[in-house]
Amino acid sequence: MIQPSDVRAQFAALDGSFAYLENAGGSQVPNCVIDEITRFFREDYVQLGSGYAASDRAGELVYQAHGFINEFFNGVDVGSVAVGQSSTALTHMLANSLRFGLKPGDEIVISVSNHESNIAPWMRLEHEGVVIRWWGVDSETGMVNIDDLNSLLNEKTKLVAFTQTCNMMGDDVDVAAVTKLAHESGAKAIVDSVAAASHIAPDVKAWDVDFCFYSQYKVYGPHFGCLWGKDTAWSEMNAPGHFFLPDEGTKRFELGCTPYELLAGVLKLQDYFAFLAGHELYQGRATIEAAYAAMAKLEEPLIERIEAMLDELPGIRRFGPATGAHRHPTFSFTHESLKPSEIVRAVHQHPIGIKHGHMYAYRWCEAVGIEPEEGAVRVSAVHYNTVDEIDQLEKVLRLIVK
Repeated sequence: MIQPSDVRAQFAALDGSFAYLENAGGSQVPNCVIDEITRFFREDYVQLGSGYAASDRAGELVYQAHGFINEFFNGVDVGSVAVGQSSTALTHMLANSLRFGLKPGDEIVISVSNHESNIAPWMRLEHEGVVIRWWGVDSETGMVNIDDLNSLLNEKTKLVAFTQTCNMMGDDVDVAAVTKLAHESGAKAIVDSVAAASHIAPDVKAWDVDFCFYSQYKVYGPHFGCLWGKDTAWSEMNAPGHFFLPDEGTKRFELGCTPYELLAGVLKLQDYFAFLAGHELYQGRATIEAAYAAMAKLEEPLIERIEAMLDELPGIRRFGPATGAHRHPTFSFTHESLKPSEIVRAVHQHPIGIKHGHMYAYRWCEAVGIEPEEGAVRVSAVHYNTVDEIDQLEKVLRLIVK
C-alpha cells in the first residue's frame, strides 16, 4: 500500500508543518500539474486553430484534456464534457439552456442539501411559471431521505437537482437510486459531485444521470468547472454560444475561450493517478479507479480518527452520517457554548487551516437550525492528510472547548 509520506512528496505545498484541513474548499495541486501549466505558458500559450506548430500542440492538449475529463466522469461513448469558469457558471448556463423546454406549471425538485450553485439557477425559473418543490433534510442530522423525494415526484416533474455529497457533512447519496426515481417520473437528473469527486470518481454511466458537474480545483487541479451531459441531453437544448460555431458536441456550451493552460495542467493528473494506482503509465478509466481505491484506503484512518475526536469532545453537535457509517472525511460541528467563529479563530493561532460558515449551503444551515453566517466549523481531509495532523487538531480543540 502506498504510504502517506510518498503521497505528500508529490505536493510542494505539503513540504512543511502546516495542516491543510479545509480541503472541501479546495485541494492542493500535485507538482506535475504545476510544472505542466508553467511549461504551457512558456511553450504553447497561443490561440487554437491558427495552423502553426504551437497552436496545433495547444489544440491537441485541449482536445485530450476534454477526453480525460470524460474518462474521469466515466462518460465516454455516452456523453460529452463542457468546461467553464466554475460550477456555478456552468449550472447557470445549463438552467438557461434547459428553460426553453419548460412551461408554466412544470416542476423542479431541488435538494435543500445542495450548494447554492445547484439551487439559485433553478429558482430563477420561477419567474417563468416553473414550480419549485423542496427535497428537505432531517433537522437533526442534515441528511436527505430518498423516501421523502419519492413523495415529491409526479408527472409534472421535469428536473431533479441534487447533490451526491453535501459539502457540510460528507454523506454519500445513492445517485443511481435518485436518478431511477427521477426517470420513472419522466424527469432529468442533475447531480452535483463537487464535494464528492475528491474522494470518489463520478460514474455517470452506472448512475445513468443526465448531467453531472464538479469543480476541478477541489480535485487536485486549478480553478475551473466541468459539466458532463448525455449526448442526447445536449442535443435537446438551445445552446447559448455563437451561431456560427459547430452545433455538434459541446463547443457552443463553452462560452468564450476555455482555460487552455489549465486544461493542459489537468491532463497531467493522468501521471498523478498512475502514481497512486501503481501503474507505470496511465491506462484510462482503470487507472482512475485504482487511484481512487488507493485514496479510499488512505482516508479510512482519517475518517475513524476524526469521528473519534468529535465523539469524545464535550458539547459537540456533529452533523451527517453516524459513527461507522459510510462517508467521506468532511465533518461539520457546532458547540453548545462557543461560536464557530471563536473556535476557528483559536485554531488558527496554530499551524492548522479549518473554516466556519455556511459554505454556500445556506439553506441547509437554516434547515438544521443554525445561523448561516456563523454556520458550523468544518474539518475536511483528503488522502494526503495524516492521522498526526488530526491528533494535532484534537490537542488544540481540547484546549479550546475545555
